[in-house]
Amino acid sequence: MLRHDLYDLPPLPSFVRGRVALLGDAAHAMTPNLGQGACQALEDAVTLAHCLDTVPDTTAALRSYDRLRRPRTRAVARRSARLGTIGQLSWPPAVLLRDTAARLTPVRMTLRSMTPVLGWTPPADPADVPDDRNR
Repeated sequence: MLRHDLYDLPPLPSFVRGRVALLGDAAHAMTPNLGQGACQALEDAVTLAHCLDTVPDTTAALRSYDRLRRPRTRAVARRSARLGTIGQLSWPPAVLLRDTAARLTPVRMTLRSMTPVLGWTPPADPADVPDDRNR
């Protein structure tokens, strides 16, 4: 028997401090239930590169990166944790209900429910992203 502990990271208030930006698991470690760890790190890298390329001021570019990535990564991490909770059910009636629902759910519905996770597109102009400090 093998044991592999899983750890997630509580949501950080920011992925940026000064001129340092966190990406991937350093910013938003999540349970592996959706298989999104590496995907989210790649999205982080694409977004950070875009922000640094399109915003002339590094500090402003890092703020844009942070504003663009935190809401999405938090949503994906929450979804992954929920899926893990359901997947780890052990009470027999709950397991029966989960397994029956999974078996009866049409594939197209399952795929459609994954659109928020799988339907990511690279960012638009980060200058258009509202500054959450003014909220």
